[in-house]
Amino acid sequence: MDKGKSKSITKRITVSGIVQGVGFRPFVHNIAKKHGIPGTVRNIGGLVEIILQSSEEKYNEFLQDLKANAPVGSEITNIEMEDIKEREFDGFRIIESKDDEEISIIPPDLPVCESCERELFTGTDRRFLNPFISCMSCGARYTIIEELPYDRHNTTMRDFDMCPACREEYTSLRNRRFHAQTISCNDCGPYLIFNDLTGGSELTEKDAFHAAANIIESGGIIAVKGIGGYHFACSPFLEDTVLRLRELKGREAKPFAIMFESVDSIRKYCVVSEKEEELLKSKARPIVLLYLKNNSMAPSACQGSIYCGAFLPYTPLHMLLVKRCGPLIMTSANISDKPIIKDDSEMLSLKSPLLNGVLYNKRRIVRSVDDSVAKVVANSPQLIRRSRGYVPYPVFLKNRKKDLQIFAAGSDLKAAFCLYKNGNAVMSQYFGDLEEKTVLERYKASFRDLCHLLKITPDIAVCDMHPNYHSSRFAENLGIPLTYVQHHHAHVASVMAEHHLKEQVIGVAFDGTGYGTDGKIWGGEFLICEGAEFKRVAHLRYIPVLGGDSSMRDAAKTAACFLLNLGLDQYVKDERKDIIKAALKNNINTVLTSSMGRLFDAVSSLLEIQYENRYEGECAAMLEKEAVLALRHKIEPKKLAFEIKRKSDLIEIDPKPMLKSMCHLQNKDDTGSLALGFHYAVADMILEVCEIIRAEQKINTVALSGGVFQNTLLMERTLKILRDRHFNVYYNMSVPPNDGSIGLGQTFIGLVR
Repeated sequence: MDKGKSKSITKRITVSGIVQGVGFRPFVHNIAKKHGIPGTVRNIGGLVEIILQSSEEKYNEFLQDLKANAPVGSEITNIEMEDIKEREFDGFRIIESKDDEEISIIPPDLPVCESCERELFTGTDRRFLNPFISCMSCGARYTIIEELPYDRHNTTMRDFDMCPACREEYTSLRNRRFHAQTISCNDCGPYLIFNDLTGGSELTEKDAFHAAANIIESGGIIAVKGIGGYHFACSPFLEDTVLRLRELKGREAKPFAIMFESVDSIRKYCVVSEKEEELLKSKARPIVLLYLKNNSMAPSACQGSIYCGAFLPYTPLHMLLVKRCGPLIMTSANISDKPIIKDDSEMLSLKSPLLNGVLYNKRRIVRSVDDSVAKVVANSPQLIRRSRGYVPYPVFLKNRKKDLQIFAAGSDLKAAFCLYKNGNAVMSQYFGDLEEKTVLERYKASFRDLCHLLKITPDIAVCDMHPNYHSSRFAENLGIPLTYVQHHHAHVASVMAEHHLKEQVIGVAFDGTGYGTDGKIWGGEFLICEGAEFKRVAHLRYIPVLGGDSSMRDAAKTAACFLLNLGLDQYVKDERKDIIKAALKNNINTVLTSSMGRLFDAVSSLLEIQYENRYEGECAAMLEKEAVLALRHKIEPKKLAFEIKRKSDLIEIDPKPMLKSMCHLQNKDDTGSLALGFHYAVADMILEVCEIIRAEQKINTVALSGGVFQNTLLMERTLKILRDRHFNVYYNMSVPPNDGSIGLGQTFIGLVR
């Protein structure tokens, strides 16, 4: 057909996804010009609307370009097209944005792109060494947006007037900073400021940077303002400095994350696989848990962990600091369990002799967002903490209901809520423990903020059935219809949501604590789940422990409770044995638990590896370390086994024979052999129970979730032996296996119900 005679068509194209804050409109403009197509493009709410008039051939070529060559940082999730009445266009133009009730996807914060990094270190560039360099492909997004659509006047960058040079770039279609809302330079700000907290005058720009770097190099600690809040920064090689940082934070033992200049720099200290390198360099720039390969850093930096939480710089200021100072501890600037500090006034008011200064700027942070944490499991990435770089990118659910909006409150530990609208389940950033009042207040404020930003008014709420959860009380007080969901059911449902599982699954949910339907504390559960329903089919034997949730710290006491209850009194070495025995006998302050997390604690104590959880999961982490070291040294695992019993309609998993063998062999066998044997025994038990359920129920799909499955050794061993027996196995990947996944599982169940 002669193109000159092709029939003209006029179309409206609506593009959903990450299509704002990533240079999508200039991209559309340029491909329209390339194909000689007149029309318009604009932001509407969180979507991009394209109207064009062309021949059918040119329209199809345009669409192909749109799908195949979208800008770095963008992600198209849906394209809707409709015919509209013919219009007259004078070329192709980017027109003014329009607010709209329909919100698509808010862009997460993006790391420095390669082009900006090149300019940052090019002496002739006008942005040479500028700590805020960015373009349409990189920079702060979620943390500076106050309203949608994503235009400069709707962000905290509106506080800074563009200089003439930046204004020219911002309005020049062929420039990569065309409509880059974070555009800035040395002439128009933001500017670096250094305050030494002594009340003297502040230093600015290069002087500020050099003063801060000099303090780090001399063994000091500074606060550095990032994208989602402040970090405390210092050298990881100076033991005295690291100990002072622990004192400043009130953080006794948890390992610190360390920022490195490059992957090559990380390789000097850690083992880095190809997949781990991909994860380190991914646009989310998470902290990645890597195996340490030497002990050249200060002992208190990683605190004896087998892992180093390593990450790459994601802001220009980070790049400048690590290039000048080398690897740096970059840990969230918070005191004890309080939220990360994001406001300048709060940071500058923190008067401590342990803190030597604050390096900051006056670009406001709208919402605080901690760094994300991830690792590679079975050659695939898995999130441990979902926050900066991922939030607020949604998890897409296939059972979408356009007329239903949901708030899912999540859990109290590792709190993160979920908001659902039109197929998109948006997980909030990580908050921490809601038991801390300031964390709870930030959780509540973030709920209001994200509802406003996403234009969501929840029709229903979903929460945990624990009677004392702060998150559940908050949901109850919203005054909208409420659904309660059992904790471990939500864990399994989060896997079903991620992987769009509609069939029956065997859910294996192992964690520290969750309120059961019988009022007891669950944590070692096998459930059959389908849709919004579940049936408990197996669990770890109930053990009475002293002190309920408070017992989570004292692993030695937990170990004594296990042994005394199982009739293994002769192996109890705890000097409190008689008191604990009397308390158990008289049922004083005891709770019944089927927790696998508590069993890991008990084993860690029995093997004299770690007696106390100074941070959540420390005993289990140290137990895993011993097992991994044994595996590396080719030490044979000691054969240990649980007893699987049938009790009416439930299967009970009894740890007694396993613990008895362990205690009997403890002085004769290598600790690593027993630690490895325990991990293998847990994996073998999972397989045995799943095979019993498969034989009886004809279910071949397994979903693994819960904080215990953060244990890489256990997870990989379990995946291997289940898959070797031809089970279809799924686990959390885009949300954490810990309680950070609960909100997604609650949303899934709320939708189905």
